[in-house]
Amino acid sequence: MLDSKFSFNQFAKNKILELYHSNRIPHGILLNGNEGSGHFQIGLFLASLLLCSNNSNISHESCPCCKKVMDFNHPDLHFSFPIHLSKTEHSEISDDRLMSFLQMVKKYKCIGKSSWYSIMGNENKQGIIGVKESQSILKKLSLKSFEGGPKVLIMWLAEMMNTQASNKLLKLIEEPPSKTYFIFVTDQKSKLLPTIISRLQCIDIPNAHKDEVVNFLVQEFEIDEISARNYASISNSNLNKAICYHFNSSEASSYLPMFIKWMRLCYSRNIADNIDWVSESSKIGREKVKEFLLYTIEMFRNCLIDHFQLDFITISNDERNFLKKFKPFINHNNIIQLTDLINEAYFHLERNANTKVLLLDVSIKVYKLLRVEPYYPN
Repeated sequence: MLDSKFSFNQFAKNKILELYHSNRIPHGILLNGNEGSGHFQIGLFLASLLLCSNNSNISHESCPCCKKVMDFNHPDLHFSFPIHLSKTEHSEISDDRLMSFLQMVKKYKCIGKSSWYSIMGNENKQGIIGVKESQSILKKLSLKSFEGGPKVLIMWLAEMMNTQASNKLLKLIEEPPSKTYFIFVTDQKSKLLPTIISRLQCIDIPNAHKDEVVNFLVQEFEIDEISARNYASISNSNLNKAICYHFNSSEASSYLPMFIKWMRLCYSRNIADNIDWVSESSKIGREKVKEFLLYTIEMFRNCLIDHFQLDFITISNDERNFLKKFKPFINHNNIIQLTDLINEAYFHLERNANTKVLLLDVSIKVYKLLRVEPYYPN
């Protein structure tokens, strides 16, 4: 097993090792954690354990099976993930997009939904794991293993399975062929069908520590420690976001100008310019708008925290300078309503609401909520 390649999230790794050494690895396991927690890497680590031909249970890099896992060419390791379904683009099952997916994994090390949608193109379209994917999985796992050992399926973002696909896999998950293992990786396990969850052993993957993110960035991407700490801070220890900021440093602050302009337009009740802002913002794609809404909630939260004069460790100097002037307008009189409003917008955006109509509706409601009496702490 390739122990040395998985230095990230040691707590979760130890849990997996404990199950493995006690011969208690279930045939179906669910790794649930927030994006950037490293749960996909933990899934790969578990797969390397299951497929490893080394019986000494020690770390080494000479095992041919482990090398194949790390190179993503082991014939008994299968991947499933959400894709944009399109007959014209011949994109109906995961295998149709497998090369692009593996290239993303090799590049980013720790993957995220936004990165994947960006690579597929058309970020306004939701990815899905459909019925044809379930049929493909049934076919692949019904065959004998190529190397005579276990067969492993890693399904990333399993919550993106639609109901029909989930129902097709129920029987296979409950009574799998001999030496067949399912590793489901989710950001939100509550979105999985309860009948699927009941057939899996769930392991919750904790969020990464800042030092873990810094060390990972320094070791895997060979960047200086100062930059690594900056990326770890502004990403709030989300490893995937920190890596994205490394590849595109301008992205780290791209939402701040949007947020500042939006709040100023809402406070001034400039409906004409706000409509222009909505039209422009909707062009960045559905997933980016969802990220922007999460960023908005985080900025509201930072305003509230700063009323208590707590030190910010996850915001940039530009954000801090803006919040000094803006924070009086976000306080105990409107924080709950604002948070509920943005959360509701996120909920509807996930269900394919029209982005322009939604953002304009939210803007009009924010007009009123920002007009509460400003709060200036003593």
